[in-house]
Amino acid sequence: MKTKELVEIALFAAIIGVLGFLPPIPLPFTPVPITLQNAGVLLAGMLLSVRAAMSSMILFVLLILAGAPILGGGHGGAGAIFASVSGGFVLAWILEALVISLILSRLKRAPLWLMILAGIVGGIFIVYPIGTLWQAALMHISWGAALLMSGVFIPGDVVKAIVVALITVKLRDRVRIGGHLPQQTVK
Repeated sequence: MKTKELVEIALFAAIIGVLGFLPPIPLPFTPVPITLQNAGVLLAGMLLSVRAAMSSMILFVLLILAGAPILGGGHGGAGAIFASVSGGFVLAWILEALVISLILSRLKRAPLWLMILAGIVGGIFIVYPIGTLWQAALMHISWGAALLMSGVFIPGDVVKAIVVALITVKLRDRVRIGGHLPQQTVK
């Protein structure tokens, strides 16, 4: 790995950690709160190379396991993942970033619609089955009940995919980051 890629990995793990300091929004009918951290995962998947996107999420999870209080609400440690009903969602972020980046990696300049689609595929179709299975197991409820409980997050996750794709379109012309974005000089 080159130094530039290592910096990108660390930067995106840090961005997602910083987003964890924004207060999570609890909902009365589910123990999983609304956070902006998954927007950081979307951004990593849309901006970074496949290897860097996945590695940044692995680093983020390793930092949590090491005790860094960087999950929403200032949580950290192994219990923040393995004993938490939202732990499956956090672990699924690794695959989310990987899938988004894989979808976009074939194009040097992905159109906005494809970035949104990649965000929805990675952020919903990859994350929700894993996260809700984990949630169902820890809450001792059916997978269908967990899916229903988590379904309220889908509209917000679609909005996040759209907003992050719009941000990515603006950023990709201004920064030299990622393995599948055009390498231009900073204006």
